[in-house]
Amino acid sequence: MKSLERFLNSGWYIMLVFGFTFLSWTFYQDSPPHEFNVYNMAGVFFLILVFGVVIALYQNTLYTIPLLMSFLFVISKTDMTFETVAQMGFPYIAFFIFLLGPVIHIIRFRPKPKFGRLMIGLVLIAVAYLVPLTYLPFDVRAIPVSIMGVLYVLVYLFLSSTTKGNLDYLFKIMIFANLLFTAQVFVYVYRGMQLFPDQDLYRRLLQGWNRNLGWANINDMCFYIALTFPAYVYFIFKKPQSWLYWALMLLPVTAVILSTSRGGAISFSIAFLGSLFLIAVRGRKPQLLRGLVVFGVAAVFFALNYGMFELWWEIYFDSFGDDLNAFSSGRIAIYKLGLDVFREYPLFGGGWLSLQLLRPGARLFAYHSSVIQALAAMGLFGLVALLVHYFQVFSYMFEKVSLEKSLFLIGYVASQVHGLIDNVQFDLPYSVLIVIFFAVWETAERKTSFELSSRCYLAC
Repeated sequence: MKSLERFLNSGWYIMLVFGFTFLSWTFYQDSPPHEFNVYNMAGVFFLILVFGVVIALYQNTLYTIPLLMSFLFVISKTDMTFETVAQMGFPYIAFFIFLLGPVIHIIRFRPKPKFGRLMIGLVLIAVAYLVPLTYLPFDVRAIPVSIMGVLYVLVYLFLSSTTKGNLDYLFKIMIFANLLFTAQVFVYVYRGMQLFPDQDLYRRLLQGWNRNLGWANINDMCFYIALTFPAYVYFIFKKPQSWLYWALMLLPVTAVILSTSRGGAISFSIAFLGSLFLIAVRGRKPQLLRGLVVFGVAAVFFALNYGMFELWWEIYFDSFGDDLNAFSSGRIAIYKLGLDVFREYPLFGGGWLSLQLLRPGARLFAYHSSVIQALAAMGLFGLVALLVHYFQVFSYMFEKVSLEKSLFLIGYVASQVHGLIDNVQFDLPYSVLIVIFFAVWETAERKTSFELSSRCYLAC
């Protein structure tokens, strides 16, 4: 058992989990009569099996974190709507089997409930999710998404009560998650290239797949890459003599460029420049020299392929459109719809089906703004709950600031800036990620692996 625990505590385990997640995700074509791809479903159930074994064997649920995160990023079905989610049996069967693991863990180890720093804000958000159900016409499609707030509270409470956190382990998870997102974007690019075999290489690279990636669309992928990108900097500081993390850092940079996502470019630029700034002001000579060499080589490569960047800018500029609504990819019209719903239901909002009712058949829901989403779906109460959540996040992160907290803040702020033009905060994977990260952070005995000496962070 000790040897197994050492493996679970290693980067190899995390890499295998996310590697299997990626492999399972690549099976995306429907397998009639099933709504999902059979191999994708089999991958989900295998992950649930491993999760159940690990959570039943070990009192410390830290080792389940990679598996918990894998469930968020494994689904490859592209056309999910409220109707299909309400009708499909697979997600519910998988979820109820998944619940057996925590139930067994609670019965065996009897953990004492511990309430973390984010609990008040999360409870308020959970209430805001549910209240519209009490006065809007009953619709079974609203139930799955309306109980998501309760799910976030339960995940946070369970992990806060059962996890012995480790920040080094958390940053290993973040860097492998970033590589997973990057690999999924590269598949998106490759599939797009296959659709246009007669075009030149540069145009094929920038075409895209003409479909979303199942659990996320291409814009979403970019803010998840931005959120986890600073993990590379953690290991650049921890292993200043290594070239590996500098080289790996170029992969998500390339993925975001090839995605041609305007919102993604904005949020990722914040994460990228913020990370480089931290290295510049808190790094030492080994980090700075390696950074100059790696980005020097990258600059030469990009210069030799200048034609692609001319084409990228042409595509980027053409996407601006002829008016503000076109420039925003139709978001202004959606914002107006959201504000109309808010005016009709100002206190507690029009519920999570409001956009679906205005635009039947739309892919799930999104007002393309965290603030508009809060106002339209949950009203002023939801906005206040969101502000309380933000206050608790930032008050914790600015308390005894460390390198790890600085890195998290860079990624978090970058993703939240993206939330001004996309529904980031209330995206299910994002909300679950935040409660997971904080549960690990708050329960970690060692709050930092670095000390500040002569204005530089040194591993200790």
